[in-house]
Amino acid sequence: MNKWIAVDWGTSSFRAYLVQNNQVIDNIISKDGMKFIKQIDFETIFIKLIEKWLIKGQLIQVLASGMLGARQGWFEAPYEIAPCNLKNIKFISPIVNDQRFTLKIFSGISQISEPDVMRGEETQVAGFFYDNPSFKGSICLPGTHSKWIKVDNSYIEKFKTFMTGELFEVISKYTVLKHSILSEDIDKNEFVKSVDIILKNPENIGSALFQLRADDLINSQGNIIYQSRLSGYLLGLELLGSAEFWENKNIVLIGNKVLVELYSFVLKNKVTSIKECISDEMVLKGLKLFKDKIIN
Repeated sequence: MNKWIAVDWGTSSFRAYLVQNNQVIDNIISKDGMKFIKQIDFETIFIKLIEKWLIKGQLIQVLASGMLGARQGWFEAPYEIAPCNLKNIKFISPIVNDQRFTLKIFSGISQISEPDVMRGEETQVAGFFYDNPSFKGSICLPGTHSKWIKVDNSYIEKFKTFMTGELFEVISKYTVLKHSILSEDIDKNEFVKSVDIILKNPENIGSALFQLRADDLINSQGNIIYQSRLSGYLLGLELLGSAEFWENKNIVLIGNKVLVELYSFVLKNKVTSIKECISDEMVLKGLKLFKDKIIN
């Protein structure tokens, strides 16, 4: 399998990579996320997106992860149950109509005790293990639904999800704070101070949120200040709930550059060590790890 296609098809975006001899020779990135497509159109849209890589009379293998394997996705890939070894992750091989490619979709991970699920993040974690197979500690994937994951030698032992990003979106767009949260920039010092305020007094979160609006009306310090405070307050709540994963631990941050830098800035004096990784790179490495499992 010298040439193959790696696919990360998520809720809001589509990414695909044409790989030959372990090198990416072409890629496709689009906003054709699963939530924008009717189920009967999945194969049609998929073929349209990767058509330039398909050759009549030749068969290429597609290895995929993400929300295309969800219940509301293209084909449902049953969850692997944690604790589990990512080197042994399961997959399904659904039949597709097009004769130019075969498809394998890898499972997400579920957790019975303290119910939780992930679909797509496990591939990023596997990507980190591709070069760091013996790592022991915690991996955090900040984002809309931030994940904190306890890992040991390619095993996912337990994990916990926080709706930090989604809460920020709801509060900043659909509450009275929408008039004060109008910036996309962050003041890092204000951000860290706000995290610490909630770490020390989480019971004041409701009052602290309203004070953002009140301070804007009275003192008008600028949207960057209130954006930074809201972000810090919500991250403070997340860190309180995830303390078992980061206190005195070696941690890895996987995500987009901006979020990884913010989390790292806050956590640098609170953890044993930090490694920073970009999510797109980890997805590709994760699918390479899964590919090796299929071959072997």
